Amino acid sequence: MTRGSIEIRENITSTFDLCEISTGLRDHLGLSKNIHALKISCGMHTVSCPIVFIDEEDLSLSLTTSMFEELHLPHHTLSLQGQLVNQKHLKLGPIIGLLTEVKGKDHNVHFGSIHEFCRELATFCYNNGCFFYIFSFSSYNKEKMLGYCFFQDKWVKTTVPYPDVVHNRIHSRKLEKSKTFLELTTDLIENKIPYFNDRFLNKWEVHQILSANEHLLPFLPESELLESKSILKNMLFKKKDLFIKPINGSQGKRIFRVKQIDENQYHLDFTTFSGDINNEYQSFEELFKTLYPRVKKEGFLLQETIQLKSYNNRTLDFRFLCHKKDRHQWKVTSAVARVSADQQFVANLARGGEIHKTKELLQELFGEKEALHLRKLLAELSIEIVEVICIQAGGEFGEFGIDLALDEDGHPWIIEVNTKPSKSEDDLKTGKVRPSAKSIINYCQFLYDQK
Repeated sequence: MTRGSIEIRENITSTFDLCEISTGLRDHLGLSKNIHALKISCGMHTVSCPIVFIDEEDLSLSLTTSMFEELHLPHHTLSLQGQLVNQKHLKLGPIIGLLTEVKGKDHNVHFGSIHEFCRELATFCYNNGCFFYIFSFSSYNKEKMLGYCFFQDKWVKTTVPYPDVVHNRIHSRKLEKSKTFLELTTDLIENKIPYFNDRFLNKWEVHQILSANEHLLPFLPESELLESKSILKNMLFKKKDLFIKPINGSQGKRIFRVKQIDENQYHLDFTTFSGDINNEYQSFEELFKTLYPRVKKEGFLLQETIQLKSYNNRTLDFRFLCHKKDRHQWKVTSAVARVSADQQFVANLARGGEIHKTKELLQELFGEKEALHLRKLLAELSIEIVEVICIQAGGEFGEFGIDLALDEDGHPWIIEVNTKPSKSEDDLKTGKVRPSAKSIINYCQFLYDQK
């Protein structure tokens, strides 16, 4: 099977369906000079037509307007890879769809926190012979897909081919558990369309998976599911300092930190909660009375507070972004250090944190030689984590954001695992297509090739 990147043009002057193929493309693909007809497929759409060879050196393919419509392609020149399945069948692709929430309409369409990242994905796809578009639940239709393509520096809603691969970037856990999502993913499975990341993983699920692996236990803070008042009281008495985190939380939202100062004194800190909340309490009952209305409706995790290495008296952690290369291999694509805003106990950018270069910050804190060792240790631990989760969580995953921290002795601790990591925290902005964008499309390409 041979692949080449083809310029696909629309022939608007032809009065009947005829495919014009350059001699350069014919020779590149290894097409016989005696072939007179060809089946062309794109996504799950196909068209059969007579062909003629045009004496041109470039790799080009001209299709009529009706053929563009049968293949569900937008009406402008495209650059797509071509795979010659056999001497009578040319496959165009890959067709990559990104599923997310779409806000606004027409020229004011927006894809939320991943808007700029989507542009990078589209740019990289355009330069590498992939067809990329954004779609939502409302635009999904097996018979006639609608999607947003990046064309002439803007997002344009148009008819698009059914995807070969789907990247799931739904941000809402509620939407991901909806009947609509189940119906869509059932369609993808029935049509043998791979999609990733499979789903959100909550903090308790991740903790259970990782804690079942003995070699990872030394890196895990002790954690419990907040199922009763007595569990909180007993763990607080034992540890004196706890985080209380929503198991389905993200971006450092709705996190409590509670300290038992002495037998009848408690201190409470928090990130984002409405209403008046006191910081000091004179009894556990008083403290719990404040906490209970805010934790009763959803699952929360109790996690011991580790005394971590700080930077300029601010909370410090590290985000390691990992991407899958093929069926079994993972790589660290980028790593950044995150330093919290003043008076904040989480380092997330959403809470005012700052990004620093991992190498430089580690060298400043631990010295050059130890920094090299720690960077390698954190990277290896990140790969260990994603490999374990992929084996035991089920589903297809191609990207993880791993949040790690170091204590005063340089010992690593696992803070959090993100299946849909923020795109504002994965790298220092360079104005170019980020490695994470390239890695996602490369994995889409791998999944496409496996089909």
